[in-house]
Amino acid sequence: MANIQLDNFDRRILNHLQQQGDLGPSDLSPLVYLSPSQCSRRLQRLKSDDYIDRIVALLNPAKLNLGVSAYVTVKLRSHARENKDRFRERVQSLSEVASCEGMTGETDYMLKVSTRDLESFNRFLATKIHTAEEIDTARSSIILENLKSTTELSLDFC
Repeated sequence: MANIQLDNFDRRILNHLQQQGDLGPSDLSPLVYLSPSQCSRRLQRLKSDDYIDRIVALLNPAKLNLGVSAYVTVKLRSHARENKDRFRERVQSLSEVASCEGMTGETDYMLKVSTRDLESFNRFLATKIHTAEEIDTARSSIILENLKSTTELSLDFC
């Protein structure tokens, strides 16, 4: 699939959708200075060309009683395929884990975890992370302050 070159209209559409994903062609039209039908065609193309991965609702953690967020760095005991697969399955099954990225450097993975409180976070570590045979070490850092949190990606490079 060939990568299309995004023009200013495409970038404006993507920018507005990153800020408010439920905008339809009629809503986008006055914001990007195109007719609703042109917005609709462009939206379909951006979706079919995989520029738009998915549209989701961002939930309020406080309303869901998620008062503690932390980063947990994990080093595996071994990089053998079965060990990595076991870890991948574990992470996929844990609702407390919002994201997990493979890393370079001293740790293998970085997890972002949310729980109700410190007690539930400690229980999560003790029962679901520290007891895992595939994990060698895990270190956690509680998030005290959130200076910036966005799901928006830079459109400066397309």
